[in-house]
Amino acid sequence: MSQLDQMEIFYFVATWKSFSRAALELGVSKGYISQQVTALEKDLKVKLLHRSTRHLSLTEEGSLFLESCTKIVHEKQTATDLLKASQLAPSGSLKISAPPSLCSTYLGEVLTKFQKKYPAISLVVDSSSTVKNLLQHGIDLALCITSEPNENYIARVITTFRFVICATSDYLKHSGTPTTPEALLQHNCLVYSADPAQNRWPFQVNNQTEIVSVKGSLASTNCSLITQALLTDQGIARLPYYVVAKEITKKKLQVLFSENTKIEMPIYAVYAGTPHLPPKIKCFVDFLKENMQL
Repeated sequence: MSQLDQMEIFYFVATWKSFSRAALELGVSKGYISQQVTALEKDLKVKLLHRSTRHLSLTEEGSLFLESCTKIVHEKQTATDLLKASQLAPSGSLKISAPPSLCSTYLGEVLTKFQKKYPAISLVVDSSSTVKNLLQHGIDLALCITSEPNENYIARVITTFRFVICATSDYLKHSGTPTTPEALLQHNCLVYSADPAQNRWPFQVNNQTEIVSVKGSLASTNCSLITQALLTDQGIARLPYYVVAKEITKKKLQVLFSENTKIEMPIYAVYAGTPHLPPKIKCFVDFLKENMQL
């Protein structure tokens, strides 16, 4: 028998403080248990247990040794449980948080595909423009649009996208087409407040970033409100491309400053750090990376 097996036997004897109980639980004889503990003491050249006909207790060395044996036995059980879990289809309830802009546009299609592939996983979706405390709100995973994810969590880049500045052709005919970023100061700019930049719109000019602080008649964290105002010729807006992709394709919106707005914004999958990632979270993250291309 290996020393690791003997250490496991010692762990059960020390935990239950009984050779008989350890033998019963492990399905072997009491004599065999005693023999293996004695062999372990001989190999270690130290006495681990005080034995008497009615009492069993740990020596000082035995108490120290038990701490290490406990960690080994628990790690073995965890590894076994993980292996068994990996052979089963991921299941259970998965609570995720995502920005409203994703929930109302692209995410629904992705989640439908996910549930077809993993029918044993039920989804609970919290649509929120603010990043909540995951543990406090029982959230397994959050999708975040940010360049600086919270360092207290594990963060994996799922995909990237661009913000676009756009307006209707009717608005541009009536108010004029801005030819420089600074010209936006003379226009009614609709501010999507869930954008990390908010009203400080960045532009790449001559390999440098210029910030223009725009103003306008409407600011909202709701991308649908901004889009509606945009489509009714009320101004110029900066929105995620995936929010207005259909309108741009149908030529309902005209993109401005395309050469000056090429910075890619990452979307992160953020979740609490654990020694062993639950299969339902792992398969969800992997699925998003494969299927979420904006």
